[in-house]
Amino acid sequence: MDLSSAHHDVLVLVGTQTGNSELVADAVTDHLAVLGFTSHVVDMADAYPEMLAEYAQLIAVLCTWAEGTFPDNAKDFALALDRLDLPLAGLSFGVVGLGDHDYDPYFLTAADDLDRMLTARGAREAAPRLEIDGIPNARHYEETRAWTAGLAAAFAAQETD
Repeated sequence: MDLSSAHHDVLVLVGTQTGNSELVADAVTDHLAVLGFTSHVVDMADAYPEMLAEYAQLIAVLCTWAEGTFPDNAKDFALALDRLDLPLAGLSFGVVGLGDHDYDPYFLTAADDLDRMLTARGAREAAPRLEIDGIPNARHYEETRAWTAGLAAAFAAQETD
């Protein structure tokens, strides 16, 4: 897999309520490092929408909480992004959504909302969202590694378009 055309600097935003998103984000960043990427991990409580314009590549790892809301640490970021007319045509992104089908119809609504906000501002989804149902387990981490490799290849492919 030739990743030489990709930007090797990736912003990773983490939206979590219980810490599971942090664990998955760690798996993503560990695999990105193996692939030669540098990750800048930012808790969504410390993120601001304008920082998205500073990167060409974004990975968001976030859960849906309660009845379809963003986790507490991501609410302010999501609200600010939704209100801001921020052009993001130069941004490619991937999202890992964590949720629980026991809470249908709210499964992954935060990830859906973030996808919508990013694409509405011109950002390009580089790969389909990775969905994790329930507490992450060994199978989910294997899927995360495979998804991360695919996303890295998609980042590289988009750079050559």
